[in-house]
Amino acid sequence: MREQIIYFGAPGTGKSHLVKEKLNGVSNDKIFRVTIHPEFTYSDFIGQLLPEENPMTHVVEFPFNKGQFTRALAEAYSDSNKNVYLILEEMSRGNVAAIFGDIFQLLDRNEYFVSKYPIRNKNIADQIVELRTDEVELPSNFNIMGTVNVNDQNVFPMDTAFKRRFDWEYVTSRPSLDDHGDRLKKLNNPKISIATDTNPSNNLVTTWQSFYTALNIFITDKEKGLGKSEDKQLGQFFVDFGKQITEDSHSGLHATARGAEEKINKMLKNKLLLYLWQDVQGSSSFNTSSKLFANDIRSFDDLYSNYGNDKVFSDIFIYDFLSPNLIKYPY
Repeated sequence: MREQIIYFGAPGTGKSHLVKEKLNGVSNDKIFRVTIHPEFTYSDFIGQLLPEENPMTHVVEFPFNKGQFTRALAEAYSDSNKNVYLILEEMSRGNVAAIFGDIFQLLDRNEYFVSKYPIRNKNIADQIVELRTDEVELPSNFNIMGTVNVNDQNVFPMDTAFKRRFDWEYVTSRPSLDDHGDRLKKLNNPKISIATDTNPSNNLVTTWQSFYTALNIFITDKEKGLGKSEDKQLGQFFVDFGKQITEDSHSGLHATARGAEEKINKMLKNKLLLYLWQDVQGSSSFNTSSKLFANDIRSFDDLYSNYGNDKVFSDIFIYDFLSPNLIKYPY
């Protein structure tokens, strides 16, 4: 399996999980993982000279400390018969052009999946005993797999030259399917109660898959919804409820189901509401007819305080998007 690929999609679509599944069975010593962040640099990625006192002579020396890229490359050269995987999580949260630096040139591969254009980098070459010169290239067993959150693409935009050197595979926000193409109805799909008015007996009982799917449709719908881009949508695992809470929420025992409902409401309040308030609804939509939240929800404090007790979502979302979606995605 030769890979130079980036998996991209909405937050919570399971991109990292997909990478993990693809590497199932690969030895841990062949996997090198990096999480990109705004302070991550070329020196962190490739390596750098750092002061270190020699315990024998007590003289301060400056050995080269390998970054994950150099570690992975050295491992690939040490055994050309086994694939090595460099995993780059959250690539859009750092300046990848600066992080890759001269390594960027190595990303062009030939028909044998070897770098077309080698570079000269003595610091890297000195760490790889198999190299006889300062010239470095990516061997055919060196794979790069990255993840990108579409909601974060504007943090550090990637230029087209960088993008085209990778395959880009979209990870859908739709509910997960099994090997037969059937929806995994019980995977991270707890029962959820949505208030439609002040009377709890009138609550709309739905599931997380139905709820977040309705949210995604509402977010992008240009007629009755917010008409926003897909990067504001969310995936099935935006909130990970866990197997036990999911099962308990569907329990026939009232006390068990009620206990699960309280935990679910707390998780949604603390993990979902702020995203919906700031990133999805946003200040630009509060004065339009298409609102996600009810008219009397005027602040985040109102939303946070009322969720789980009183109605917080608008009628247009509840009755035009969520209610019809219950038929399409039953538990």
